[in-house]
Amino acid sequence: MNRDFELRASRIFSKQQGEILWPYGLATPDRRRSGLSEEQYEKTAAHAHVAQQVIVDWAEDHGLRSSESGCCPRWLLRNASRQCGPDACGKYGSGSRNDDHWLDHPIFWLKDGLPTVITSAPYSVNEDDRSRIEQWREAGLMAAFGGPAWYGFDTTQIVMWHPKRLTSLYLAEDAERLLRHRK
Repeated sequence: MNRDFELRASRIFSKQQGEILWPYGLATPDRRRSGLSEEQYEKTAAHAHVAQQVIVDWAEDHGLRSSESGCCPRWLLRNASRQCGPDACGKYGSGSRNDDHWLDHPIFWLKDGLPTVITSAPYSVNEDDRSRIEQWREAGLMAAFGGPAWYGFDTTQIVMWHPKRLTSLYLAEDAERLLRHRK
C-alpha cells in the first residue's frame, strides 16, 4: 500500500499496531499465513486492493469515518455514537432482532461525529428484510440497494442513512467488476 493511500485510509478506519483495521473481508491476506497457492493469493490480494480503493473513495466522497459503536438502524437516530441497550437493539442483544439478517457484514459510519450511514452486504435479501427496511424508512431514514460494492461474493449492498446528516449519497462501485476491467 502506498503511503498516500495509507494516510487516506487511516483517516477513515482505525489503526492497530500501525496497521489499518479494514472491515471484514477487505484486509490483504498475509502471504505466509494464508495457506493460499501463489495464484490464489494474487487473486485474493488484487481483490482486496481494489475493494480497499473503492471503500476509501466512497467514504471520502461522503465525508465519512467508520465507527465501532454502531449496532442497528436505531443507532442512526441517535445524536451520539453509542450502541443501543440490549433490550432495544434490532441486531444484538435480547430484544427484537428483526434487522439481524440484512445487517450482514455491517459497517457503521459517522459524519461530523454523528451516526450517519450503515452499509451492509447480505448474501440474500428476502421480503422480510425489505419490509423491515421499509419500516425504518417510515421512521425517517433513507435506504438504497445496489450491487456487491466493495465486499463482492454475490452480496447485495444495502445503504441506510440519516437524510438530515447526509442529503445525497451514491452506491459504491462493484470492486469485482472494476478488477475484471483492469485485466
